[in-house]
Amino acid sequence: ERIELHGSGLGNPRILERQGSTWQLIEPMKWSANYFAINRILNQLQFLEEEASFLVDEIENTGQTLADYGLEDPLLELIVVNKNERISLSVGTLTEIGNNVYLLGPEERRIFVVNRQVIDGLITDLNDLRTREIFDIPVFEVDALGLQIRSASSADGSLLKVRLARSNGTWSFEAPVIAKADPALVENTINALTTSKVRRFLKEEDNDPVLQGLESPLMRVTVYGNRRHQTLIIGNLDTQAQGEPEYFAKLEENPAMFTVIAQPFNALLEAQKELRERNFMKFDRNKVSAINISEKGQKIRLQKLESSNEDWQVMETKDNQEIRPHRADPSIMDSLLNDLSNLRASSFVTDAPTPNEDVSLGFNRPIRTVSLSFVEGEPLTLTLAHPKDDNETLFAKTNQANFIYQLERQLTLSMIPIEAHHYRNRTLEKLPTAARISSIELIDLGSDQHIINLQLPDDVKEWSTYLLEEESSNSSSVLKLLNSAVNFKVKNYLLDSFTETYEIKSDKIYPWIFRLVVTIQLPGGETNRTENREYLFSERISGTRQIGGSREKDVVFEVSQALIDALYELTHDMTLPPEATDRLVTNPSEIEPIANPQPMSLSED
Repeated sequence: ERIELHGSGLGNPRILERQGSTWQLIEPMKWSANYFAINRILNQLQFLEEEASFLVDEIENTGQTLADYGLEDPLLELIVVNKNERISLSVGTLTEIGNNVYLLGPEERRIFVVNRQVIDGLITDLNDLRTREIFDIPVFEVDALGLQIRSASSADGSLLKVRLARSNGTWSFEAPVIAKADPALVENTINALTTSKVRRFLKEEDNDPVLQGLESPLMRVTVYGNRRHQTLIIGNLDTQAQGEPEYFAKLEENPAMFTVIAQPFNALLEAQKELRERNFMKFDRNKVSAINISEKGQKIRLQKLESSNEDWQVMETKDNQEIRPHRADPSIMDSLLNDLSNLRASSFVTDAPTPNEDVSLGFNRPIRTVSLSFVEGEPLTLTLAHPKDDNETLFAKTNQANFIYQLERQLTLSMIPIEAHHYRNRTLEKLPTAARISSIELIDLGSDQHIINLQLPDDVKEWSTYLLEEESSNSSSVLKLLNSAVNFKVKNYLLDSFTETYEIKSDKIYPWIFRLVVTIQLPGGETNRTENREYLFSERISGTRQIGGSREKDVVFEVSQALIDALYELTHDMTLPPEATDRLVTNPSEIEPIANPQPMSLSED
């Protein structure tokens, strides 16, 4: 229950007491003891073996005393108390032969000769007896964290009070503002705090609370557990520290002073910002029924259809005129919902803006508003704004809190474009499974000549079979065209109405130079119904861009990459080098060398 070490070999006595399942150092300072060091001492005593022994009466008969063995004023006195039993042992001098020491046993009746190494283990350095752990509240027990941080900017040295608490597995700020905290960051911070260790214990004569900043500390860190708490006081930087910066520190109500690595505590100086939850648009995406995006007089409504949880439609209103609805693209809607639900603040501007601050940041004339409606519950509205004449920054707030956040401007606005055709389904048309393409034509409109003109015989079911039999050199490209016609996808929509040409930035006009026509047979009634699909294409603008249009669908679009490549293979002749066709490579003719230049003569005027 208690271990005491006294004697001239120690200086100050060392007293340790068991408290529950742990040991505490009582003297020369109060601190948690090193569990492994205490166990080592107890094990050494338990398995102590004597080399020899003799009675105290025997040495007195020979005219010797305890002083001759160093036991009258022993080097070390060990007292072990266990319940009602008290054992006292005294350690004397070294024996003349062997690496042994004299040990006066209990009741001072017998002197033992024991191995010196066992006794050396009892004269453990004080630093080895003290654990380096600071907090003894385990991380899984921590349910709150409190901080009092001295504000460097305030003249009166006022304290910023920060408190976080855990409830139902989530962390929230309770001060200085009520807000959600980032659970992963909070858990990592608490783990770093609870595993912080003493870097160096200060000697008692070196303690100077005023000089070391512990009377007016930089920070007070309180860790709350199950009906208990511990507070660590952080003072000034230790200017004598070697390597990583260190702070002077001490536990509240414990005079022991020490140093700690500065980094975990520096991370707490802006805890009210750094530990905030930056994802401020949390919502259940499965319960979203509509999304309204507006900018000035333009509005876009994305409406989930009742027929399916995956199907949406997009409608646009300009100048109070509603444009016809279109099917929305599932993948784009998925990205939109994902982007909105994961929208992150780059910084926190203000938690309680005044009306003047709202105006100065531009919220009296927002540049874009996004409102989410749900199957049940109140809508969630996101308002985006920027100060007048400032096109670099972007601020945001929602109707759920009064906070103002700063966002990354370009990325955020690109997530929620105000163009309705951005949300349209990229599948322009998908033919029914029973549909059969009976013919395909690709026409050069400049020369009015057919590039391809093929018809599938009635007795052939598959185009691949027919093209194989015809041994067509461009069968692969034709099959790509056919596949595109079956499931016609576009890269992007450019105009919601068909035009005879496409104009880019008022300085380049692209006319239609190719026409693709496919004839489709659709089963119905006694005879198949025949329909044509016609698509027009511009020249290839670049390796990844070509314009297309459809009169029937009343749209202009960017062509998909697969269709760009197929059209290029069919409409452009590419002469292969002789090496690619195993033809003879002729040597180039020799070039006659240029004659050496002749010096010019300068005539005198």
